[in-house]
Amino acid sequence: MTRYRQHCPVAAAAEVLNDSWTLLILRDLAEGRASRSDLAAGLPGITPALLTKRLGELTKAGLVVKAAARGGSRFALTEAGRDLVPVIDRLGRWANRHLPPPRVSDLDPGLLARDLCRGVDTAALPALPLVVHIRFAESAAPPRWWLMLSRDGAAATQVAPGLPAAVRIDCAIGALAGVWLGHRTWGEAVRDQAIRLTGTREAVRAVIGCLGVSRYASRDAPPVRTG
Repeated sequence: MTRYRQHCPVAAAAEVLNDSWTLLILRDLAEGRASRSDLAAGLPGITPALLTKRLGELTKAGLVVKAAARGGSRFALTEAGRDLVPVIDRLGRWANRHLPPPRVSDLDPGLLARDLCRGVDTAALPALPLVVHIRFAESAAPPRWWLMLSRDGAAATQVAPGLPAAVRIDCAIGALAGVWLGHRTWGEAVRDQAIRLTGTREAVRAVIGCLGVSRYASRDAPPVRTG
């Protein structure tokens, strides 16, 4: 931990928050209770030892609490940690508005697929589950992901599910990330053929209607017209 040795509260906050991965751990815990493996999946590149260290530091600082749960320990924000969520959201919106868009080399298909699931409005889904097949076009063997959408929740997987896909999304990862971040609308991306949607009109409408935008998006993306 960097010590600034100042009376300023900003300096005191920076001592707790400016170490690598700390803000990202808090960002993910803002979504709810999570296991160590859940956190590791959303933080590719962090080592197990460093994740353990950062969780210990945040627990000692009173921002995170560890609780026993079925299947293993889970971590959650304390009241002090929850008070930071609006600050993190504001920081994300500031960056999304004022900093350059992410480089293609910084985009991860798995993280994007999981983020899409976090933004799903499950109440807008039909009664029967929907499967969305996403094919990214960056390579000769493009990464493939499936979104399993139902009123009980949403999950991303690289394992083909037993149900047929109701909608297929063919896209460059940058195009889908741009829609998710609110830099362009679904309609704009489809008209430019940066994203291609395949499926019945009803299925496409259902999927676009339930897929939201990032909590850091500067504007809401209206649903694409399908007819």
